[in-house]
Amino acid sequence: METKIPKERKKHFELIELANKSILKWAHENNISLVHIYPVLPFVETDFSLEAWLFFDTENRIDEYSIDGTLELLKSRFMLELEKVDYPKDWLQSVSFHFGSKEKVDQDYEGSFYYFLR
Repeated sequence: METKIPKERKKHFELIELANKSILKWAHENNISLVHIYPVLPFVETDFSLEAWLFFDTENRIDEYSIDGTLELLKSRFMLELEKVDYPKDWLQSVSFHFGSKEKVDQDYEGSFYYFLR
């Protein structure tokens, strides 16, 4: 049985994917070791919140970026990228950020971001 994704939810996915591609490109161009973004969305079709998990290469990098302001810069840039793709303003209010490392995912979760987040 094929499940049909509601139009608004599909739009939600598409806008997040566009912003993710842009922020990953921007991070690479600015020598920021952002290696993956894993968006977590609620199962409730009318809830358009977003928990953006930003993964860096190492645990030490998270500490470094916390101290030098890079994490705050990334959060601001991510919000800007969402705005650029016309992410609705009322959805923007429900965006939150979390940070992890590929190092930890590989070491403790068999390289699976899914396992890490469960």
